[in-house]
Amino acid sequence: MEVGDLVTFIDEGRYAKWFFGKLAVVENVSINVKGEKHCRVKWLHPVEYHGRWTDFSDFNSNKFKVHNENE
Repeated sequence: MEVGDLVTFIDEGRYAKWFFGKLAVVENVSINVKGEKHCRVKWLHPVEYHGRWTDFSDFNSNKFKVHNENE
């Protein structure tokens, strides 16, 4: 996963109610103190989360599927 990648939120857990299937572009990638890759994404369309709209989110990268140019 790299900055600029198009991704889809695929995690079916806690945040699926709001984000599952939503498309975003990766804005930043970092590694936390546990060595896990995290990313900040900008949603292609704002997402309603707990009654408010968000354009950006931060999640572990394993919650996303990266789309390649051939898809």
